[in-house]
Amino acid sequence: MIELLVFIFVGCLLGTLTGSLPGLHVNNLALLLLLFFPVMPPNIIALIVAMAVTHTFFDFLPSILFGVPDSETYLSILPAHRMLLQGHGYEALLITIASGAIAGMFAIIFAPLFILALPSISSFLPRIIPLALFALLVSMILFSKNRKSSLTVVALSSALGVVVLKNLAVENGLSSLIIGFFSLSMLTLSLLRDPKIFKQRIERTPISGNAIRGSFLALFGSSTIAIMPSIGPGQAAFILSKFFGKMDEKTYLAMLGGINTANLIFSLFVLYALGKVRSGIALAISNIDLQAHHLLLLSGCSLLAIAFSVVALKLLGKYAMHNIHRIPYRRMNLAILACVLVFVYVISGFIGLLASLTACFLAIYASLNNVRRSNCMAFLMVPTILFYIAW
Repeated sequence: MIELLVFIFVGCLLGTLTGSLPGLHVNNLALLLLLFFPVMPPNIIALIVAMAVTHTFFDFLPSILFGVPDSETYLSILPAHRMLLQGHGYEALLITIASGAIAGMFAIIFAPLFILALPSISSFLPRIIPLALFALLVSMILFSKNRKSSLTVVALSSALGVVVLKNLAVENGLSSLIIGFFSLSMLTLSLLRDPKIFKQRIERTPISGNAIRGSFLALFGSSTIAIMPSIGPGQAAFILSKFFGKMDEKTYLAMLGGINTANLIFSLFVLYALGKVRSGIALAISNIDLQAHHLLLLSGCSLLAIAFSVVALKLLGKYAMHNIHRIPYRRMNLAILACVLVFVYVISGFIGLLASLTACFLAIYASLNNVRRSNCMAFLMVPTILFYIAW
């Protein structure tokens, strides 16, 4: 038992590292461990799950501070970064912490019902996925404030996704496009605008109704995207906002924070019930035959990682927010931009870098023309539709 707890603690520390450092993704580290442990013992599984859950909390820190997202937190940038510019960055971080903890714990509580429902749902999923994704794409255009520009963004993003992911099959092309759409674009806009970061208000904030409401919306949304490929937090948030009405900035941020953690946990349950991979972490442990006792291990590790993340992120976040206004922000963003460009070149080569820069300019076009950046997710949705049509 002591040994298992040590591995969970090490996983939490690694998740803190991967979440806090832009460009270092937990999936890459998990897949690296897979090379050393083709058949994973329980201790390594515990380490990977704890690392992944902790990562879902800490990856909001660079999103809020520098506008550098993880592949799951890209849509949190606008509301969270806006709050940072207003001096409320610590409050934004607390909202994501509270919503992640609430949604994550309830995902575990509802796991038995979710697992029981999955077999009956999975039989007709391949038939409805392309129709659902196409309907979502059309809705994203129709509900846009600027339909013409929205159509342009969807069309060009779709074409870029098909070329990079389907035709050229660029190595790590998915990561390169995500970085281009949601990281390079944000960093570039930040450099062009050179925002002034004011001293942040560090004060205790009770869990608000916004965080609670957003957490339960996240629970509903994450259970859906866990079984629907290529639908991310942004699309889930879009769908939920149409069902439940327009939501304020803090509720929206809470919903994204909750989806991030709950979606990871639900993806593990999908792997157990259906054998389907819906996350990089699920892929890393997909080579073992998950049994009922593994569910207890996964749930226990997740709960301990949630508890660790709540305490550790509040402490680290308070320190970071207290000192952010002292950092030469423009130079920091420029250094991060250079590191991200080098990272893309290393993982994808020149073609991947070119694709990432193209995605960056598309996202900037969307931002300047009042188009939701989530419309850029067409780059993944259209190739997925084509895949299922061919299936």
